[in-house]
Amino acid sequence: MWYINKLSYHDFNETDKTDAIVVLTGGQNRLKVAIKLLEDQLAAKLYISGVDEKVTRVELLGLLGSRPELEECCIESGSQADDTVGNAIEIMQWAEHNDFKSLRVVTSLEHMPRAMVELKRFMPNISFVEHPVGRWRPENINYFNLSQEYSKYIISLIRARASDQIYDDISKS
Repeated sequence: MWYINKLSYHDFNETDKTDAIVVLTGGQNRLKVAIKLLEDQLAAKLYISGVDEKVTRVELLGLLGSRPELEECCIESGSQADDTVGNAIEIMQWAEHNDFKSLRVVTSLEHMPRAMVELKRFMPNISFVEHPVGRWRPENINYFNLSQEYSKYIISLIRARASDQIYDDISKS
């Protein structure tokens, strides 16, 4: 119930600027929302994580439909991630390379809780602004997909807690 409540009343900040926008591929409208945020100047850079390695930069940019000046200066992508943990690692490496301190995260509403657990696990010192795509509409929700996402979220929480415990044990030694 807590998980459904969190999705139902998810409030997010649409105006705070961040150093960059990151979008986790895989769902409808994520890229469109991310490019709009970049065009609205809510960040200086956009990173698209988890792009299929068969997709060329030209194809990706064509799919985005962004302005040419943004394409050259402000849009980057990675194709190493196969899952949410991979997205977090790929984004962490990119953020470290660019010395970013704040990121706006774009992913689906149902995926956001799990994505944030993984991103915070790998980047505890980064400030995140959640920007979920989609709105909670109980009449349109696919409960099978929702239960899968919830199960994956629980696994991410357990993994994060276990990582914290390992780090605590190491620091006490």
